[in-house]
Amino acid sequence: MIGAQFFTTINFNIFLDTLKLLTYKLSYLRFGNEQYKLEIELKNYLNANDSNIYTFYNGRSALYHWLKWLNLKKWSKVIISSYTCVSVVNAVLQTWLEPVYVDIDKNTLNISVDDLKRKIDKDVRVIIVQHTFWNPADMINIMQIAEHNDLFVIEDCAHSLGAEIGWKKVGTFGDMAIFSTGRDKVISSVTWWFLLINNDEIKFKKPKLVAVSRKLALKNLMYNILAYLAWKTYNIKLWKVIMYLASKLNLIPKILTSNEKSCNFMQFNYQLPNSLAYLARKQLKQVDKINNHRISLANIYEKEFKKLDYIQTIKSEKFAKNIYFGFPVIFSTKNKLDLISQKLRKHNIYLGLYRTGDNIVPSWTDLESCKYTKWNCSTAETITHKIAVFPNHFQVNKKQIKNIVDLIKIK
Repeated sequence: MIGAQFFTTINFNIFLDTLKLLTYKLSYLRFGNEQYKLEIELKNYLNANDSNIYTFYNGRSALYHWLKWLNLKKWSKVIISSYTCVSVVNAVLQTWLEPVYVDIDKNTLNISVDDLKRKIDKDVRVIIVQHTFWNPADMINIMQIAEHNDLFVIEDCAHSLGAEIGWKKVGTFGDMAIFSTGRDKVISSVTWWFLLINNDEIKFKKPKLVAVSRKLALKNLMYNILAYLAWKTYNIKLWKVIMYLASKLNLIPKILTSNEKSCNFMQFNYQLPNSLAYLARKQLKQVDKINNHRISLANIYEKEFKKLDYIQTIKSEKFAKNIYFGFPVIFSTKNKLDLISQKLRKHNIYLGLYRTGDNIVPSWTDLESCKYTKWNCSTAETITHKIAVFPNHFQVNKKQIKNIVDLIKIK
């Protein structure tokens, strides 16, 4: 199986490191100094040694606590992308703030600067800038707009660890940024987010967080074991059974809960377990190697897909260095996407459809609970059901990419 949605960060090294944590390194499970070491290494990697860094169990916690710390007037407005994850919306609503959705640029999938200008009013206090997939947003113009209107800027770098604009890492432009090493991100420690504060006038005080239970820490580690076994047994169709039973028996944590999909998630106070910080440190040493591999495969897709009239590739902003978290494309029609997807599945190749459907993902999110008004952002609603992601992660090689391209070209 070659997939763009499942097992994209699973490999033997992660499996081996997890086995160590479940055996002779079991004392690392919840407590230790790995988090402190990780914070230092991340600041060095981002060239952000003058910034302050704080770790959280998940991203909604990092965003929630920072928005809460701002102590804004109730129902102050927060600008967010109309093509985003419900976890961002949930954090905004749980701090009693109002999301203002900005349409996306049809070429970059990032927020439209023109629509951003139209939707700023006196009640807007914050802009959350999402670097969608791997693609850095137009931070130069956005920062100028924010400065002119005296707005806080938060960079959402969940997909873009290592991306740059003009030799400066994304996440270091705004007042603060959030990054992720969740199991479906650039590198994986199963779950984990960190908050980077770049504005030295912001005296953020990290809240007192609660240690996760021993059971939850073990469930995170079990994901790496079970996912690796599933990945290695896909040829005999056992992988579906393994992951189905793991989910049904609650052996692994869910990325999103049903409460979050209706914007009622309120568990914001968990610490990052020491064991996951250990995994993140191990993976951070490999991030440039992983990103360079993605870039080399993306270049093949880019060259070949330009020859096809029913696939639109995503454009980059000027001076941006992309790390290609997957290779997203926009198909000419939803029907064309479905036909290509079905054809590839017959060859055990699975496109990433986790951001396909409604513009606030996952597709079964309650849009009314998100306070999203239909056709408020027409570009996002028109094209998001035609977006699919092609695989380019570390388990995929150039020969397999060329095979995917050849299959698509055959009528």
